[in-house]
Amino acid sequence: MDETWPTAQRRHLPGRHDLPIIVGGGIVVAVVLMAVLAPLISPHDPLAQVLPDRLKPPAWLPGGSPAYLLGTDANGRDILSRIIWGSRTSLQIGLLSVLLGAAIGLSSGLLAGYRRGWVDALIGRLADIQQAIPLLILALAVIAVVGSSVLNLVIVLGAGSWLYYHRVVRGEVLAIRERPYVEAARAVGAGDWRILSRHILPNIAGSIVVIVTLEIPQVILFTAGLTFLGLGVPPPTPEWGRLIFEGRDYLQGAWWLTLEPAAFLVLFVLGVNLLGDALRDRLDPVRRHH
Repeated sequence: MDETWPTAQRRHLPGRHDLPIIVGGGIVVAVVLMAVLAPLISPHDPLAQVLPDRLKPPAWLPGGSPAYLLGTDANGRDILSRIIWGSRTSLQIGLLSVLLGAAIGLSSGLLAGYRRGWVDALIGRLADIQQAIPLLILALAVIAVVGSSVLNLVIVLGAGSWLYYHRVVRGEVLAIRERPYVEAARAVGAGDWRILSRHILPNIAGSIVVIVTLEIPQVILFTAGLTFLGLGVPPPTPEWGRLIFEGRDYLQGAWWLTLEPAAFLVLFVLGVNLLGDALRDRLDPVRRHH
């Protein structure tokens, strides 16, 4: 490296500490683009059944066809197209569920931490009730009653995951509300909404971003688990968990039915975890200074 470069310029060159955010961010962006552009890049209709072409292996294996790069399933549907469209369904469930849970947890955490008193006690009792009911049991009970659909999954998973956000936000608000700049704002007559929006919320935004980033793959994995129990996304809608579930009976003769969507799921979870860890290191002042 040229020693005449300014020190500040050299300091901002990508290094090994930037590798997780580059790799993780690249994977996440690629999957998001795949989901958004699904109608344009999908080689086939993901629901179209071509029975004469059923269980064709991937193109690089004997008997494979260039028309089906990743092979076909037991109904002759193109696996690559179903993975591409499945990414849209999986991301939709993951993102909307996490945003719903974050909205509920953020609102309750801000209210409980800032108001304290009976408001905090009431929300705390509701949180204790929520914690006493495992999310899996709650999801199984609700979906068994109201039926399985993307909307129902989003509502159940979102309403069942607010507790984590609530506890983090409440703890940070309790600490921040006693800071001198908050006391100064209160002393000059700033209203509660102004204090929350201008002085408290910006200081907890980093924690919320990190939690949201790390929760998305967890929700997608949880949805895949529900599919294995028969309560996930209903067929024939393509979704990564359902694709894995549908290939379970063909592991010996048609392993690609399960392995290929599972590989995409694992890769996406790895990318989001790398991105979440990198964001946590960047946004956490304690970690940043070490």
